[in-house]
Amino acid sequence: MLKNTNTLQDPLKIMGRDAAAGIENGGFAAILARAGVGKTALLVQLAIYSMLNGKNVLHISTGNPVDKVDLWYREVFYRLAQTEENSEKEKLWDRLLHRRFIMTFETETFSIDKLEKRISELMASEIFRPAQVMVDGLVLENQTESRLNQLKDYALANRLILWFTVRTHREEPVENSGIPTSFAPYKHLFELMLLLHPDKNRVYLKMVPDADQQKRQASAELYLDPATMLITDVPA
Repeated sequence: MLKNTNTLQDPLKIMGRDAAAGIENGGFAAILARAGVGKTALLVQLAIYSMLNGKNVLHISTGNPVDKVDLWYREVFYRLAQTEENSEKEKLWDRLLHRRFIMTFETETFSIDKLEKRISELMASEIFRPAQVMVDGLVLENQTESRLNQLKDYALANRLILWFTVRTHREEPVENSGIPTSFAPYKHLFELMLLLHPDKNRVYLKMVPDADQQKRQASAELYLDPATMLITDVPA
């Protein structure tokens, strides 16, 4: 079965940390990178892993239509499952679809209030109850700390974990940890942050905070494979 193969091990375990270690109900995690580096591919990889482990995933896209989001999932899934028999892949894909729900918002109209309302409507009508919400395209300029705190309380009350992608800028200054200064005022709200940094033909991946940093100092660095956009410790 695909979920037991090495290909589909927890992406966060590849990084040296148990996926559930620091993110519990009410927890926030973020993927930070500039445009075109691989934020969505990584978000979808994390979502597929959660679905394979029995979690319902709500994917929120700000700007992309449902069919484009679905195509992302299909492409990432089939890359992960490339060594499996076609019949097994198709069966598993069909089962995973029951654990995923996609919603889209226009970037300009997205807000935390609307997000909470739509999630509550889904659950109240018993259409879909997520355990994990993947928000692809959080614009921090339109959010305040108090609104994010409100969302955190909402996530805790409804037993949700939220992942976000956040676009950064090429020339933006960063802290010593690598966190962009525009994100720094909000970082205390996030239990985990993943930084993607392109350099020549590689996309480096760094985790903040990294509980295993000392252990990992002598080990291989982590990348997104430029061909598949999947996590690897093998350089291109």
